[in-house]
Formats: sequence, C-alpha cells, structure tokens
Amino acid sequence: MKTLAPLSQSKRIDLVDSLRGFAIFGILMVNMPAFFKPGVELIMLPSFGESTMEILSNGFIYFFFTGKFFVLFSLLFGFGFYIFLHKDEEVSKQNISLFRKRLFWLLIIAIAHIALLWEGDILFYYALFGFLLILFRKSSTKKIIIWMLVFLLIPIVFVGLISMLPQFLASNPEALQAMEKGSQEQLVATQDLVQRAYQVYNSGSYSEVIQMNIEQWFFLLSGIIIFYPTCMVMFLMGLLIGRSGFFARTMEYEQQLKKIFWISLPIGVLLNVGLLLSLANANPASLDHWAFIGRTTGVLGGIVMMFTYVSGFILLYNREKFRGLFSGFSAVGRIALTNYISHSLIALLLFRLGLFDLFGEIEVWQGILLVLAIFSFQISFSKFWLSKYRFGPLEWLWRSVTYGKIPAFKL
Repeated sequence: MKTLAPLSQSKRIDLVDSLRGFAIFGILMVNMPAFFKPGVELIMLPSFGESTMEILSNGFIYFFFTGKFFVLFSLLFGFGFYIFLHKDEEVSKQNISLFRKRLFWLLIIAIAHIALLWEGDILFYYALFGFLLILFRKSSTKKIIIWMLVFLLIPIVFVGLISMLPQFLASNPEALQAMEKGSQEQLVATQDLVQRAYQVYNSGSYSEVIQMNIEQWFFLLSGIIIFYPTCMVMFLMGLLIGRSGFFARTMEYEQQLKKIFWISLPIGVLLNVGLLLSLANANPASLDHWAFIGRTTGVLGGIVMMFTYVSGFILLYNREKFRGLFSGFSAVGRIALTNYISHSLIALLLFRLGLFDLFGEIEVWQGILLVLAIFSFQISFSKFWLSKYRFGPLEWLWRSVTYGKIPAFKL
C-alpha cells in the first residue's frame, strides 16, 4: 500500500498561495469590525454609522471587501480539494478517506475557534460543506454547473419569498400581525444580546467570553441558509478550475483574463452600488424588499467583483517586474490557517478580555489602519517562519492528526 503524505513544496503553485494570502487580507478587513463589536450587531443590525468618517469607512469595506474575499477563499478550497484527491494522479479510496479525516479535524479546529476565540468563524461551514463536496468528485461539468446555480439561488429565493410574505398575508390581518410581532420580538432579542455582549467583552471573565461566543454563534446559526450556500457555489467552481488545469498555465489565458477584468469591473461596480443602497434603506426589524435587493446584489456583486480582483491579480502576477510584490501574499497564503486563526487571537487579546477597554470604543477607520498593521506583521512573520519551518504551527498540527504521524517540522 502506498504511503500517503502531504503535498510537497515543489508541487505547490505559488500563484494559488499568493491568491490565498490575498484572500486572507480581504477577510481580515471584513472581519475587523466584528472583532471590536458584537458579530450579531453587525449582521442583524447593520448600520453605516453616524459620523461622516464612519459612513465612508463602512462604505469602503462593504463596497470593496464584503462578499468578495470569502468567495475567493472558498474557490481556492474547492481547488485544493481537487489537488488533494489527485495528488497521486488518480483518485483513490485512501485519498477520499484521508480528506474526510482532514475535514473532521478542521471541524474540531473550527469548534475550538468559535468557543475560545471568536463567533464569526467560517471554517465550521467549510468542513460541513466539504463533506458535501466529496459527492461531486465524479460529477460531469454540466451537473456541477446546474448545482452551482441551485446553490446560488437558494439564499436569493429564500430572502425573496420572505420579503413577499407581507403581500401574501395582506388578506389575512391576523397572520400578518403575528409575523410582524415575531419580527419585533426577534429585534428585541437581538438588541438584548448585543447589549449583553458589550458588557461581557468589556468586563466579563474569560469563561463568560466563551459563553457569549457560543451564544452569539447559535443566534447566527439560522443564517446558514442565507449566507453559506455561496461557499458551495465557489467550492464547485474551484473543483472545475482544478480539472481545467487553469492555475498551472494562466499565461495562455491572458487575453481572456483581460476580457474578464473589463467586463466584470463595471458590472461589479453597479451591483455593489446596489448593495450600498440596500444597506442604507433596509429595515433591521424585517426582511423587506431592500433585504432581497441586498442579498441579490451581495451574492452576485461579491462573485463578479472577485472575478475582477482575481483576473487583475493574475495579470499583474504574470508580469515578471511585479512578481516580487506578491511574495508577501504567497508567504501568508502558505500558512493561511495559522494566519486566519491568529486574527481572532489578536482580537481576543486587544478587544475581548477587557485588557485595554477597547471593545466598542474604536472606530472603523481605526480598524482599517489596524488591518494594515496586522497584515504587514503577518507578511514579515510568515516569511521568517517559512525560512525555518516547513509548515505553519496549525498547519503542522492539522497534518499530524490527519495523517496520524508527526511530519518533519524544521527545514
């Protein structure tokens, strides 16, 4: 029986690592406000703020970052799935079994991340949808595209139907009143949880912080049908890209990449303008027609703008004179799990243990500057670490438990 082992560095694709590092940067930018404010508040009670600086800062993040980078990270997860299964040039039962084991341990890491550090974890859903992705490993391209459209439409149709309920119930005043009462009760419960979260993260014990993380996570669990089917869309897209061999020969697609960039750019801009308008007008007490517009423009605008970013990124990457600019992204991307989890650890120490009384006290523009500082540090740290070690600390741990043996750590 052939011994299974992690993918060697010589077989890694530097462009993919660079894109993964780029995604980590964008995810940090989106997550930063949710580090120093309750995640429930930002998702259930979105607001641009009151001051001009807050409005501009939130608008900047929503327009350029929200929904663009987790879809890129998801696409690369799907691509990584293909590479993992085909690293021996054929899909074996051993590789499939090993991938399931890999997902199981990712799920364990995600649960620990949620409880101990931050309620906004996305790895939990990556692990769950990863098990679903395995079912598509032998599917035809046509079947995969059909299912991509299904998953793409799930959140849009769901929010659309909810937003139309008041019209459906117009002839039934009692049902309409019951629905409005339920929405109001949900709003009150959200506001109560937000208020308690501020108290806990400012002055509570660490055990209370853990309890609040878990409570917020369960409160947001209902959003799985609204937010996370998009992950599955991108997983499947990444699988198709893996089959095509695109990332290994992007130089052949320069003209197509230019077309993608210039076509997706104006469409992405229009969709994200729609997103900003919906956020400015939506009623947090109900899923109205603005919520439907926001979900539609959020999903489609995120994916389309991601195409703009990725095509532009690859076009610059393929220019030799710009190649050195991407080494930092590549280093961060090679230890993406460690860098992603470390964001939450830094946020816990800075904001959520009451050590500096900063939770809810800093403004979004300050958070943006903090993102630049943290990511700059991570570039330096990642380069230093990889000059001495084969894997990041968490990558090494994940490989160890997945393969049931301890791989060589130092170079």
